[in-house]
Amino acid sequence: MSETVIEHSAPLNKVRQLFNWRNSIAWLVLAFTLLVQLIILKQLELKEDRAAGQQFEFMVEKTTEAIGKRMINHEQVLLGATGLFDVSGEVSREQWRAYNERLQLAERYPGIQGVGFAKAVRPEGLATHIQSVRGEGFADYDVHPLDRDRALYTPIVYLEPFRERNLAAFGYDMFAEPVRRKAMLQAAESGQTRITGKVTLRQETHGKVQAGVLMYVPLYLPGAPTDSPQQRLQALRGFVYSPYRMDDLMRGILGAADPNLSLHIYAGDQERPENLIFASRELPRAESARHSEVARLDLYGQIWTLRLESLPEYDRFFHVNNELVIGLGIGLSLLLFFLTSSLSLRRSRAEALAQQMTEHIRENKRALQLSEERLSLALKGSNDGLWDLNLDAATFYASPRAWHMLGYRPGELQSDLKLWEQVLVPDDLPQAKRQLAHTMLSTVDHFTTELRFQHKSGKVIPALIRGYIQRDRNGQPLRISGTSMDLTEHKRIEQMKDEFVSTVSHELRTPLTSISGALGLVTGGALGEVPPPMRQMLEIAHRNSLRLGYLINDLLDMEKIAAGKMSFDMREHSLSRLLDEALASNQAFASHLGVNCVLRNSAAVSVWVDGLRLQQVLSNFLSNAIKYTPEGGEVTLHCSLPDAGHVRINVTDQGPGIPQGFQARVFEKFAQADASDSRQKGGTGLGLAITKEFIERMGGRVGFDTAEGQGTTFWCELPIIESSGSATDQGQLRLLVVEDEPDTGRLLHLMLRDAGYSVDRVQSLHAARGKLASVRYEAMTLDLHLPDGSGQELIDEVRRNPDTQALPIIVISAASQFEQNDSDTSITWLHKPISAAQLLIALTDTLENSRSIP
Repeated sequence: MSETVIEHSAPLNKVRQLFNWRNSIAWLVLAFTLLVQLIILKQLELKEDRAAGQQFEFMVEKTTEAIGKRMINHEQVLLGATGLFDVSGEVSREQWRAYNERLQLAERYPGIQGVGFAKAVRPEGLATHIQSVRGEGFADYDVHPLDRDRALYTPIVYLEPFRERNLAAFGYDMFAEPVRRKAMLQAAESGQTRITGKVTLRQETHGKVQAGVLMYVPLYLPGAPTDSPQQRLQALRGFVYSPYRMDDLMRGILGAADPNLSLHIYAGDQERPENLIFASRELPRAESARHSEVARLDLYGQIWTLRLESLPEYDRFFHVNNELVIGLGIGLSLLLFFLTSSLSLRRSRAEALAQQMTEHIRENKRALQLSEERLSLALKGSNDGLWDLNLDAATFYASPRAWHMLGYRPGELQSDLKLWEQVLVPDDLPQAKRQLAHTMLSTVDHFTTELRFQHKSGKVIPALIRGYIQRDRNGQPLRISGTSMDLTEHKRIEQMKDEFVSTVSHELRTPLTSISGALGLVTGGALGEVPPPMRQMLEIAHRNSLRLGYLINDLLDMEKIAAGKMSFDMREHSLSRLLDEALASNQAFASHLGVNCVLRNSAAVSVWVDGLRLQQVLSNFLSNAIKYTPEGGEVTLHCSLPDAGHVRINVTDQGPGIPQGFQARVFEKFAQADASDSRQKGGTGLGLAITKEFIERMGGRVGFDTAEGQGTTFWCELPIIESSGSATDQGQLRLLVVEDEPDTGRLLHLMLRDAGYSVDRVQSLHAARGKLASVRYEAMTLDLHLPDGSGQELIDEVRRNPDTQALPIIVISAASQFEQNDSDTSITWLHKPISAAQLLIALTDTLENSRSIP
């Protein structure tokens, strides 16, 4: 009996132990873990909502972009049809059918109902028109609806494919319907493509009636004047047009779009039910959409309003794991609770665990003693990821933090001296090896560099590597130790900063332009005489608004440079002319401050630069020199030749010089020697940073020479090029180099010039077309990838031109595969990189082949 009572009381005792005060730590752990899980769940929901919103915005952008691009493609189809009329004069029904069959509308442009031609017929020619069409074999043809009181009829004469629904539109006078007539009149009077509002197509003969729209391109009589709207109406020949059933058109454009989104399209800028032209499949729901956006498209004289909304399935997709997270969180909390209870209430187990932990600590101490030497060397860098290359022992060590940064567990990869090469981005490995070898062969002990590593997941991790090289008495490296810092967040913050600067700068520029212009008009007397006290305040406001404008312009330039969007129009320029222009543009500013600007020792050389960017650099140098030169002083602009291949442009002032402590930061962003609120010289602190970027992008370098109290000379060096016209008088063959990459173009120029050819170099299709139109060349080198189009376009244009169709062409490209035309023997294909021997052999063979062709 007593044994039975004990057996029944044992579970009860265990329950009591759970609620005993000695188990309070376990309850605290349970409460804390549940709170943490709640916070994690809230954060997860916030991230899911953010991801859903970003995905929704992306789909809205893609939808509007797809509709806009498809309508442009449809316009190109109609413009091509008008071109058929322009070149053929009269187009027969068979020609029209052949043209449309060649377009393959059903396969290439799904959703288009057809391509047709509506002829403009005056009342006096209506009967002749009807008889002419009937004479083609359409005995029942008539213009309908027939209204004898109108001055113009536009019956549909051609419409392909001429079958099924399209047969109902044959002979229909679209000018009789107000919506169609409005769009047709707009197109005819403007000469531009126009789209109608919502209509019901004549093709709606059976099945579900869909909303329809039509696109019109006007066609005029050849040779007739079309300068005014009245002249265009008089010269109207007809319209090439396409009808669209909106449901079919949207299916063709959007394809298999996300079924969890709802799309409504309205013809007009208001969401009125009567203007609804398309509605996607909707699912019933009890509440409003969580994500909704309205977009407007301006399409050929019509505004389409697009409303996109998320359906419940879309929202559930981003919150599908919440229940799992809640379950796992509660389970983990309970597991920790019972584990803590077990540790708290079982002393013997705790003592055993403490003994085990003591042994573990002792082992860690022994391991720590072995790693003290590695740690002491690695701490010479930072305390991020630690690493150690022991060249004598041929071992490589990395701390857990270093491995976690790359997504690996310590010991997951086999450790050896080559391990660092496995985690480096493959494209960066050759350069990193060369840099490491150069550092080890030098006498430096410390180094700092940025490298890109491959994360286990495949993403790229930028890292700042700092290291210390331990050498023997002979200077040979024994081991290399240091730290690695993850720069991912740093790079992200830099990008956010650049985006923020760009946004703020653009938002400030518009109102600032109005403020500055208005102040300029008032101070200039455009609104009448201004009282002297008020004039002084207005002039202060005007000057400061101009300074703020300069700051915004500099911020935009820095943002473009940082984002890689700054383009350079590199051309050959006379340096002396550029210097004269720079001096002339800054004379007014110098005279205002009482400073004399002079040009001495101008160099009669040519440079390959962007003229406007170099003018900005020189204006920056000159304006800084003028500001820091005292009244009555002199600023000198002069040139020198440090070597045979470079020219140095110097700007010397008579200012106070640059302080020693500031000289290392002269070319940094927002750097100013006097950064106080009361500084006397204005400026943004960005000009010299922009100058440095510009000069380096143009293949040069910048610097300065200064002494405190004795003035400063800022200079920039640029490579000298031989004038493109200097060799033409010596009977040399003239070649054209079309290459957008400056270094590659300069290399090709030097290779060919040293081989005895006269060379012109351009960087775009536009410039190449201008050169080919004005100069006769013996051959041309061409890059297929140019900033304003494909090199293949230029090849086609050259071959169509009788003056250049036999021009030998050498295609030099970095593409992995060429669209090579073996039948054109005047084209030679080379793959980058190339040597001088390859280029000259290919050029010689190409020129010989071109001479042998009769």
